[in-house]
Amino acid sequence: MKSIFDRQKFEMAIKEIMSTNVITVTPETSTLVCAKLMIENKIGSVVVIDNSGKTKGIITKENLIRNVIAKNKSGEAVTAEDAMSSPLITASPSLTIIQAMQTMFKESIRHLVITGIDGKVVGICTDTDIFKVVPQLILLEQEYLRFLSEGQDSEMKEDFAGYCDDCREYSDKLIFNKGLYMCPNCAGPQELIESNE
Repeated sequence: MKSIFDRQKFEMAIKEIMSTNVITVTPETSTLVCAKLMIENKIGSVVVIDNSGKTKGIITKENLIRNVIAKNKSGEAVTAEDAMSSPLITASPSLTIIQAMQTMFKESIRHLVITGIDGKVVGICTDTDIFKVVPQLILLEQEYLRFLSEGQDSEMKEDFAGYCDDCREYSDKLIFNKGLYMCPNCAGPQELIESNE
């Protein structure tokens, strides 16, 4: 499989880019306090932990909008436990950036809480943290693959790794079809592709 990169950046452990300054609250904390903490710290979420320090859930801006503002409730009256997303999706610090991206896409989340073996929070990684590291690599790799394909005939069988131009998921086997690189799921049956070339 060809790739302009050796994937070292993509296979970097999430602990290398996560934020270790995680703001936490208790289940009894009001959502008004949660909102103030998010504004003061310029963050998009706070993690809800129990008395032993283990994770219970997460409060994001979306939680505040959906469970407090949209229901015309008072932020002082609604607790973090009432508004949080739970069960919480967590990950190990050794998770790679690719694995973290796949988890976030699959679970439709933008904040991935990182926990140690004891279940306690050691960091948090957002989609913004990931995109600060990989966007240039994704774009450069796709441009390079397009360059390689120019002038090559449709019999080119070599597999390429990268991000699908359609669904944006990472694939180890991109298929060049009508000027786009697609994963096998988006490209459809190979015989259909070949008949359209």
